[in-house]
Amino acid sequence: MELNFDNLKQALKQPLQREESQCELTCNEGSQGEEGSFIDVVQKYMLAPARCGVYYSRLDMKVIGLRFGEDVQVRQRAWMLRDILRAVTSKGELEELFAIIKEVGGEKVAVYDELASHFPHAAPLFQKHKERFEGFCQELDRIVEEMEE
Repeated sequence: MELNFDNLKQALKQPLQREESQCELTCNEGSQGEEGSFIDVVQKYMLAPARCGVYYSRLDMKVIGLRFGEDVQVRQRAWMLRDILRAVTSKGELEELFAIIKEVGGEKVAVYDELASHFPHAAPLFQKHKERFEGFCQELDRIVEEMEE
């Protein structure tokens, strides 16, 4: 029996090519119009701890999704967040989701407060993170205000 490795290589490359093209269709930023820009703004802040002051892990994303009523698959944080945000259909649901996000972030800020009380010299560092989180919460409030029914 003779094996043709060229056919095997071609067969193995095809699923990978499909996966990449699907990612290009679903992961591009700015191609969704108004809804995409709202999702992109939330992702821009929420996925970068330097911008929002706290780190939302995959477990946090899963918890946020479950509290909101969406059982998202554990994978890249950006995709998990996008799945949760796409489940929002009204301004009330958006307010509910943002309240959950703030609650989970608030739990992390409480850890900063605890660490600052035990390590007073590091308190200014934790204060910067808390201020960034407050700015992130204000950005979420601004998004809700701009959202139309």
